[in-house]
Amino acid sequence: MKKIVITGGLGYIGMELAKVYSGKAKDYKIYVLDNEFHPGRVSRLNKWGIKFVQCDILDKVKLKPFIEEADIIFHLAGITDVPTTSDDIDINHDKLVSKVGIKGSQNIINLASKNAKIIFPSTHVVFEGLDKITKNINEKHLPSPELNYSIGKVQTEQDLIASKKNYIILRLGSVYGYSGDSTRINIMTNLFSKITAENGVLKLFGGGEQYKSLVSVFDVARCMEYVAEKNSINNEIFNCVSENYQVKEVAKICSEINNKVKIITTNDNIPNLGYTLSNKKITQQGFKFQFGIKDSIKEMINEWKFEPTNKSQEIIETGKDDFIDNRGLITNYYMNEPIDMIGYVESKKESVRGNHYHPVQTQKCILLSGKYISITKDLLKKDSVVETRIINSGEISTIPPNVAHTMVFLEDSTFVNLVSGNRDHKNFNQTHTLKYDLVDKDFSKLLINNYKTECRACNCNSLEMVLSLGLSPLANNLLDSKNSKFEKYPLELVYCKDCTNIQLSVVIPPQLMFDEYLYVSSTSQNFIAHFENFANKIVKELKLKNSSLVIDVGSNDGVFLKPLKSLGIQILGIDPAKNIVKTANSRKLKTILGYLNKNLVEKILTEYKKADLVTAFNVFAHNDNLHEMVDNIEKLLKPSGTFVFEVQYIVDNIEDELIDNIYHEHVNYWSVTALKKFFENHKLFMYKVEHIDTHGGSIRVYCTKNSSEVIHKSVASFISKEKKFGIHDIKTLYEFNENVNFKKEKSLQKIANFKNNKEFLIGYGAPAKATTLLNFYNITSKDINFVIDDNPLKSKKFIPGTGIQILNRDSVAEKRVYKIIVLAWNFYDSIVNKNKSIYSKSTFDRLN
Repeated sequence: MKKIVITGGLGYIGMELAKVYSGKAKDYKIYVLDNEFHPGRVSRLNKWGIKFVQCDILDKVKLKPFIEEADIIFHLAGITDVPTTSDDIDINHDKLVSKVGIKGSQNIINLASKNAKIIFPSTHVVFEGLDKITKNINEKHLPSPELNYSIGKVQTEQDLIASKKNYIILRLGSVYGYSGDSTRINIMTNLFSKITAENGVLKLFGGGEQYKSLVSVFDVARCMEYVAEKNSINNEIFNCVSENYQVKEVAKICSEINNKVKIITTNDNIPNLGYTLSNKKITQQGFKFQFGIKDSIKEMINEWKFEPTNKSQEIIETGKDDFIDNRGLITNYYMNEPIDMIGYVESKKESVRGNHYHPVQTQKCILLSGKYISITKDLLKKDSVVETRIINSGEISTIPPNVAHTMVFLEDSTFVNLVSGNRDHKNFNQTHTLKYDLVDKDFSKLLINNYKTECRACNCNSLEMVLSLGLSPLANNLLDSKNSKFEKYPLELVYCKDCTNIQLSVVIPPQLMFDEYLYVSSTSQNFIAHFENFANKIVKELKLKNSSLVIDVGSNDGVFLKPLKSLGIQILGIDPAKNIVKTANSRKLKTILGYLNKNLVEKILTEYKKADLVTAFNVFAHNDNLHEMVDNIEKLLKPSGTFVFEVQYIVDNIEDELIDNIYHEHVNYWSVTALKKFFENHKLFMYKVEHIDTHGGSIRVYCTKNSSEVIHKSVASFISKEKKFGIHDIKTLYEFNENVNFKKEKSLQKIANFKNNKEFLIGYGAPAKATTLLNFYNITSKDINFVIDDNPLKSKKFIPGTGIQILNRDSVAEKRVYKIIVLAWNFYDSIVNKNKSIYSKSTFDRLN
């Protein structure tokens, strides 16, 4: 069995060389000798099957049994903390450098058997005495050492040659690269990388004009093994360098990777203007250098730069550096910590795992096959919300400590659990895994039946959760009493990385929200005026006549039908809410009860005729089956017909940091970019877009069957602005998340200040957005005493999740002093103007 000895093996190069040889530890006897002890490095050696011996190369007695039996000796031991200029010399330290370097090396040479092969790393600084720039120095060039370190290296070179023993001398360039805790920082390239990672200042002594021969520590280790194991290479000197740069060029590479680093030049003393070495001789022997300085610097900067802790409850990643050929895919997952145990787990469809948390350990799972919903909650944050994410095959999930998590499987699945730290099952529920009931049977069933795993617009599954408002009740389902039962459902925005569409993760059956509906459009004078203006505009624009038919989908109480009828246009409304349809028909605004499905379309086409115009105001975001809805609208339209709809504009919501426009009725949150992508799959063409001021910012979109219709410049303009805004970049949504949570903190502080000042808080307006906002902020009747709303259908009801009662304005004392929080903030001015004289002693404010 071949015996390998590495002296100085706990050092920078030694640990990389040991790693190279770890693959041969089962067939070789490998020893690392070092006079120091580094617990972590020794632990790594033991795991690699390499024996560590603490031994000084000046101790011949202890050294002897290892060296005289060795087949290959890598003699790396020596003092590397040495001066670089004559100004830095410490006489006593210099003597020790010489003693260890020369005497210790002579011990190795003398003890080595005649059959041993000695690999000795010399240095490029043996040429430090050159008085002018010399390039491409080869191995025949005579050394010119000046300082004791290089003098010692040259002496050992000469001792090896004179010994008549088999040797290989490698004159190493300046060695760079990241090698964990053994990395030497006093080397120029590594030091520059560290300073760059810290956004510091790179000082270029002598203007950085000095030339340096460089080589990666990984290539050094590879080269040492190469020359040691190749029997045809004996008694040779090689230059081991891969690249040559000026110091200022290395600094430039650093600044290109991180432009926050500063570069200054100084007049500090440098030993010389440098020189470069040729690697022609070693490459002619067949050795190939594989590592470059640019990638190595980038790696070191990434290892050492500070990154704020990812605040996410769960991080989902796919593999990286994919390699694909006709055999299939190879992908890679990179770990930031050691892995002590790997668990293989199978799970049946609709089964549940988890309902626990780890107080110390990080949970990592790679899903090999199948699909599951991951549910998490941060237990260290008082106001943290429940979050859900879809995990697809090939993704790795990382869950930090103290985050409760549960897995609900949508398919038969297999995953690998990667663990760092003790996971002895006998300690379950004591140290490594503690029970936490996050998901019950009803919740898991809800997720299985209602979770949206594909993009509603483009049908892909590249979805990522970007904002969770936690579990929230249905916004318009007000309660009859404070103690009435109600359900909460995940309320989350999910981003499609393929088409930029933004949608809810969970879709609630529409019957639960729309069959009985309390929202009535005509209670708002703003909306009445809005639809009157649009009715006049669209009749003129489309040249509608008395014979024209307009069908309004989701027509509510007929707020748009009424002005159309007064203009002599034939009208037909469609709405699923029985109470609302009854109200509309009582006003002689013809409205059909139902959802826009295939059967209803056939009924309309049989009993009526095709429409000149189909409209859908704030309902195009409500439909889970959008493709079916558009197909049905296409069928209802004449060949020359037009489809116009209004939806809240996600860009406005993000810019203004609004979350209360998010509720379960709105399953989609549109940008023009996503809409354009959506309509590419239909026979309707989007030809114009307008920005309107409803709901805190909306868009009105015009579509036609006529493919020859001229596309208005507004479409390209919106898409261009959205690209500049960053709708294509998921980071925009992450920033929105941070801003929303920051606004929550400020709003809660405002409420606390009001209460500290003994103010009597009430709200004005109980729209759907109020349910979202109050539940996300955890504001209850302990904070806001009651809410006024002008809609008589809401009077005496309670906002779910809050215990706050809704009162009619007439039942509220006018002369009392209130702090009135306007929850229907999009009508703030009109509400204040209408009520300031009534509540003359009160003041108005808002949370957003």
